[in-house]
Amino acid sequence: MLAIAWLALLLCGCSQDNQGEKLYDPYNAVSAIERLPFYFENPESRAADVSVASETHRLSFFGWGESTDMCFTMQLPDDVASYDRVLLEYRMGAWGNRPGEWDNTTMLFVEDKSGERYEIARAITPYGNSFNSSWSKTFWLDVTEYLPMLQGETNFYLYYGGWDATDKRAHTLTVTLHYYSGKPSRNTVFVHKLYDSSRDGNSGYRGWSYGVAGHDIEDDARLGLRTIEVPESVKSLEMRVAITGHGHDRGTFVERDNYITKNAAEFDENFYKFVINGNLQESVGHIFYSNADNYYQAGTYRYDRANWAPGNPINVQYWSIDAPKEGYGTMTIDLDLEKFESKMSQTNAEGVAQYIVEVFLFGFDK
Repeated sequence: MLAIAWLALLLCGCSQDNQGEKLYDPYNAVSAIERLPFYFENPESRAADVSVASETHRLSFFGWGESTDMCFTMQLPDDVASYDRVLLEYRMGAWGNRPGEWDNTTMLFVEDKSGERYEIARAITPYGNSFNSSWSKTFWLDVTEYLPMLQGETNFYLYYGGWDATDKRAHTLTVTLHYYSGKPSRNTVFVHKLYDSSRDGNSGYRGWSYGVAGHDIEDDARLGLRTIEVPESVKSLEMRVAITGHGHDRGTFVERDNYITKNAAEFDENFYKFVINGNLQESVGHIFYSNADNYYQAGTYRYDRANWAPGNPINVQYWSIDAPKEGYGTMTIDLDLEKFESKMSQTNAEGVAQYIVEVFLFGFDK
């Protein structure tokens, strides 16, 4: 399929017209944005004009579904038009004698004015047995594209996928939003949720099972094709892709010759492809994160994983999508994973391979 795409590109000739204006290339419309998923230190040298902090939340198992997520409210600036950047300070800490024992998934959602929830951060707690009560770790995430949602009285929802909290130890989370004054180079005018396994998961763990017979992850209910109506006000479009792999399934990647599974989907790398308006793209996403430089903790913290590291925010990836010359209009988007055949027969089996998927489109006026 990729060879056909390359042949079509060559037959079409060069990618610029006589005036040097870039033409829309249907087979190369998606490109990776060089943007860090998080920072270990505040990337801003200027002081924030407004900072709003939450209370410190003790993490325990709240439940599986959205209705069980812990809700908290923050009073944010009422008018955000004069800010050009918002940073989320994400502080992990210890409650009681030390943090919880295990590397568990934490998801933070912000609720927009329509009541829709969007994941704004996902992080994995560290193995806590090597830390004491004074331990903490802070990360910084740029969340400027969420700015229209981050104003006035705003609800946030917190999910924690672990049972290791006790009356003596637990993980904690404190979030602070920092607003920086300036003239925005562009404004978010459109947000659209493409995929949300947290809401519609079939594994029981906020994710989509991978390779279970009769429950293809590429079905319409999961990673199938989506049709989007993009407003005329959108001049540039970016995709936020947050995919993490979990489970220890010893199934088979059917397209990989002589490959021995490394416990899918947590320890196996994978790739995702884009199909935009029916055209398979040259750009390919990589579901992989090297933990060679991860900070010291107990457990298997240096094992490479599927887009995450114990004790860190996940490896979110960002992509720009070119518009045809006549504008985005109605478009279709489809994300495809490699074919996998699970050893499991039930989507909620212990250790089933699965992916937690949150993919959003952000449209900007420039």
